[in-house]
Amino acid sequence: MRLRTITAATLILAATASLAIACSVPVFRYALEHWQPDAYVVYVFKDGNLTADQQLAVDSMQPNVATENVAANLLVKVVDVHDEHDAITKQIWQDHTSETLPWMVVMSPPKWGPSQTTWQGKFTATHAAMIVDSPARTQIGRKLIEGESVVWVLLECGQKEEDDKAFDTLTTELKKLETKIKLPEIDEEDLRDLSVAPDALKIAFSAIRISRDDPKEKLLAEMLLRIEPDLLEEPQVSQPMAFPIFGRGRALYALVGKGIAPDVIEEACVFLTGGCQCTVKAQNPGVDLILNVNWDKMVVPTEPKDENLPPLAGFSGFGQPEDQADAAETDPSDRSDPTDLRETIAAPTIIAASETSVTPEAPASQPAAGIGKNVLYVLMSLVVVVILATFYFMPRTN
Repeated sequence: MRLRTITAATLILAATASLAIACSVPVFRYALEHWQPDAYVVYVFKDGNLTADQQLAVDSMQPNVATENVAANLLVKVVDVHDEHDAITKQIWQDHTSETLPWMVVMSPPKWGPSQTTWQGKFTATHAAMIVDSPARTQIGRKLIEGESVVWVLLECGQKEEDDKAFDTLTTELKKLETKIKLPEIDEEDLRDLSVAPDALKIAFSAIRISRDDPKEKLLAEMLLRIEPDLLEEPQVSQPMAFPIFGRGRALYALVGKGIAPDVIEEACVFLTGGCQCTVKAQNPGVDLILNVNWDKMVVPTEPKDENLPPLAGFSGFGQPEDQADAAETDPSDRSDPTDLRETIAAPTIIAASETSVTPEAPASQPAAGIGKNVLYVLMSLVVVVILATFYFMPRTN
């Protein structure tokens, strides 16, 4: 499948280009602590003023500092179709022109090219609520917050026998892997990238299934079907699909049909529970989903790795007194201006590792350890490259 090829190539690139920023913290945990979810952009096209109820629906999708009811990774842009706008907004309206106004268009973060249309439809309070959250996404967020390594989502195809078989294979294998897979030993110099004690980490997998016909999960299904470039094509679209979700709601890739097999499931789980070979998010596979979770409130900030991202962290702040939690928050001035993202969201951005990663200097008493670790990374990465290159050039079925 084309995505498996792309993922293999990505991992090879990450292993060779990012040796100096590898980390022994498991991928799922490093992503949870350090990778801010990419934002989806919601365009609300209108003709004249919105009604009071419509304005309330717009507000319901935007983060509210006062009530903290909304924390989804969304940027909302209200556009009057008669006003002058930038080229990107004009193009989006031309591509989604509707006689029904207000009209809502949800655009994904760029990944395999320009942003894609994730969903479009009449702007209503019901649709606004569907964009922000859903029962399945609430469940996924809760499981990740509680420390599960990976939450798998089975997107049903509608053929009960095939769906049941795929889900049974998935859950049976995940149960085996919970006892089979072992977490990597955390290097002492990587403890600063981990906000909890290493022995607090655990291997835990779970799986949920959703129907493509469930109106409450329509957006989740549409997001998942755009994780890879060809999932909406036949024969993939007519088969059950399984997606491993980790970190702050990031889907790694899709397993389709016969690809939902024990060896392929294990391959994904081993990667996500192994040491993070590249700490720069942009150089890792996966696409973020919209989750209404205030991750920064659930965790205490640790030292950030990506300069362009707000500092993130682990679970040790969950349940602490409000005054302590407030004191731990980062300076708002460190955050990127959302308007900048709105203007550039339609074009993919390639960020060099040297521009996004800050590697703190090792203590003066540990230079030999640091050199030894880098040599080890080089040797391990060469092995990874050979293995992945073999995987890349070996014909595989779905």
